[in-house]
Amino acid sequence: MKFTDWKVELEDFGYLVTEDLVTTKRGDVLAGKDPYGGYYVNDSRIQDIVSKKPSTVKKITAKVKKVVKTDAELEMVRARDENGHFIADDPATEVNEAWVVKTVKKAVKKK
Repeated sequence: MKFTDWKVELEDFGYLVTEDLVTTKRGDVLAGKDPYGGYYVNDSRIQDIVSKKPSTVKKITAKVKKVVKTDAELEMVRARDENGHFIADDPATEVNEAWVVKTVKKAVKKK
C-alpha cells in the first residue's frame, strides 16, 4: 500500500504525504509502513481515508495541479536562414515568409 494513492484527500486535512509516511507539518508521524509490509495508523481520520478506495478523479486533478505553469508569449520576429541572413517575403504567396512566430519565455523571479 502506498499513502500517495490518497495524497489529495490527506493533504486536504493538512497532512504531508510520502510513499511510506503520513506526517503533520511539524513532522509528527501519524501513519507509516512497518518493517513487515503492513502499515500502522495513529489517527482515526487517516484510518477512515485509507479504508476507502482511492479516488481516481482526485488523482487526475492532483496530476493536473502538478503541471508547471510557464509564462510564455508569442512574438513576431524576422525569419532568418541558416547563415543568419534575413529571408525576404515572396509577394506571389499569401503567407508572409519574412516574419515567423516565436515563443518567448519570460524570466520568473524566485521568491
